[in-house]
Amino acid sequence: MRGYGRNIGAALLLTLFAGYWSCITLFPHAHDVNGHVIVHSHPFSGASNGAAQTHTPQQFQLIAHLSLLVMTAAWSLTFALRLSGVRFVYPEREPVSRPRLPLRMFGLRAPPAH
Repeated sequence: MRGYGRNIGAALLLTLFAGYWSCITLFPHAHDVNGHVIVHSHPFSGASNGAAQTHTPQQFQLIAHLSLLVMTAAWSLTFALRLSGVRFVYPEREPVSRPRLPLRMFGLRAPPAH
């Protein structure tokens, strides 16, 4: 059961990453607002009459606040988990010990005949 849940979690994270990557790669656009260029991305297919997409100043502020909220939440969660002892790197493993195997060394001469 644990493996099944892990597979579902991995599939959901992969889907989330693919969606995020697609949005930032396929839909970036820039707006010139009062001499400031604001670049962001989100799905937008364009208006049917060919008009450019516009945002209100409140929408730009909302985008900025949501970006800040997501980054602050991610940082806070990571920091809290680290304080509670969660490790974000793979733990070191003990080396595998092997019994000593006999090592036969031969020189340039033929091995001794038995």
